[in-house]
Amino acid sequence: MRDAAGGRFEELSARELEVLCLIARGLTNQEIARRLFISPHTVKNHVSRIYQKIGMDDRTKVALWAVRLGLVSLDADDAENEEAGGGANAGP
Repeated sequence: MRDAAGGRFEELSARELEVLCLIARGLTNQEIARRLFISPHTVKNHVSRIYQKIGMDDRTKVALWAVRLGLVSLDADDAENEEAGGGANAGP
């Protein structure tokens, strides 16, 4: 089943993967919308397409599978860098 789920995750677009990562970090649709500068309705559409493509309709299960497959890192340092607007190339 893990291989099948992995194959389904490969069908996601870059934006859907971005939304998935934020879901796995526990963000709400409103928070995702603000972070990505898109409307909450657009986030809802992305979430619906994610559910359709991977054959799951539970936000928590989707997030857990993403973590298990290594698509999402829940490392606290990564999350803090993203929150601060930093990244690997961010200055002091």
